[in-house]
Amino acid sequence: MPSILTDPLHQKLLLVAIALGMVMDGLDGSIVNVALPTIAAAFDTDAGTVSWVIITYLLMMAGLLLVFGKIADRGFMKGIFIVGLVLFTVGSAACGFSPAFGILLAARIVQGLGAAMIAAVAPLLIVRYLPPQKLGTGMGVLAAASSIGFAAGPALGGIITHFLSWHWIFLINIPIGIFGILFSLRVIPADLPSAEKTPFDLFGAVTLFGAMVFGIFALEEVSALGVTDPVIIITTVLCVLFTVLFIVRELRTASPFIDLRIFRKWQFSSVLVAFLIINVVFMGVIYLLPFYLSSAMNFDLAVSGLFLLIPPALTGLVCIPFGKWSDRYGRRWFMVAACIVVLVFNGIFAVMVPESGILPLILGLVLMGLVFGIAGGPGASRIIENAPKGEEGTGSSLMITTVYFGGVLGTAVYAAIFTFATAAGGVVAFTDLEPAVFLSGFRFTILVGLFISVIAVVLSYVVRDEKKSAE
Repeated sequence: MPSILTDPLHQKLLLVAIALGMVMDGLDGSIVNVALPTIAAAFDTDAGTVSWVIITYLLMMAGLLLVFGKIADRGFMKGIFIVGLVLFTVGSAACGFSPAFGILLAARIVQGLGAAMIAAVAPLLIVRYLPPQKLGTGMGVLAAASSIGFAAGPALGGIITHFLSWHWIFLINIPIGIFGILFSLRVIPADLPSAEKTPFDLFGAVTLFGAMVFGIFALEEVSALGVTDPVIIITTVLCVLFTVLFIVRELRTASPFIDLRIFRKWQFSSVLVAFLIINVVFMGVIYLLPFYLSSAMNFDLAVSGLFLLIPPALTGLVCIPFGKWSDRYGRRWFMVAACIVVLVFNGIFAVMVPESGILPLILGLVLMGLVFGIAGGPGASRIIENAPKGEEGTGSSLMITTVYFGGVLGTAVYAAIFTFATAAGGVVAFTDLEPAVFLSGFRFTILVGLFISVIAVVLSYVVRDEKKSAE
């Protein structure tokens, strides 16, 4: 059993290593967003197809996080974290030198594989090595790092692409990755493999990943190909088949990949779904905003990048303090407030037009930054605290999976809705869209997200904090 770190300096250094890995993970989940129009033009593809540059990366993370979490839980946390950094760095180099769209997607898969290893281990390091009274602080750091990476990605991507080229949004990871490997080797405690050898449910892992892959593909492509297209029909059937096989397997095996009975506790299911919705809506908007800034506002990439720096700056300022406050005062009302902020910024984006100027845009971006500033630590901690007793490790893995699955689901859903709303006569390349058509599709997609966000408000409100319910 790993020992709790008592040295405050070692605790801080561990959090720095975790934060570095999570910033890199989150950054490359969205750094390509603002460069998507440029990449789409370079490879002569449409806005829906180019979204696979994001989806392939996030899908690897969402599909493999639990796999690596299970392996890491057996005492291989440091090893998996270091290997993840190595694969992430190698994948980044391959992305930067990709000469074709297909090679870029393949390199993103390698990069996503490494990112999944890093993200799977990060919450386990906090749970295993930090004192329980610092859970909110640790999760606040983790959520802040991931959210800052996600939100800062489009900003840095815009600036780098404008002054250099889109290739450099990947190449900058190489020196950072090398430093991260060396630093993590020093500060992460050595692995202590568990003597307990429980069977690994490979069939469950494969069927869950298959369900995700086929489901996301069908969801992403249905607006372009149509519901009756054979490819959509086949992938939808396969998604359903893999889902059924996964559920049947998990309910019957003695050592399930995910013990589905964890969802019998409605409080856990509610806070997990609320956190998922926040991530879906947030990442969906992050996916669309760079297109809005370039098409509707006529900003160049550097200016777009500067505007998109607003959310991560605010998240970084307030996320850790809110995590600490939630340790002291409870999590419930912080989450309710964050969900209401999601509603408000969606409302602003749904009605704003270029003629309104930059003030509505800035206000919406400020509110976006507050969302994970408020919800990062409290939301993540709330999921773990509401997990059934003895399932805290599974809860932490599902929490981080929710972050990245929310990212891939949000990107796919928003890309599909946007394509549906703007391609009445067939798929249209982004560069061929009329500004008025784009604006109409943008506003329609944002409105859909607004209505979904109402569910998150309700689910966050109905679950009381554990301490309060016991009083």
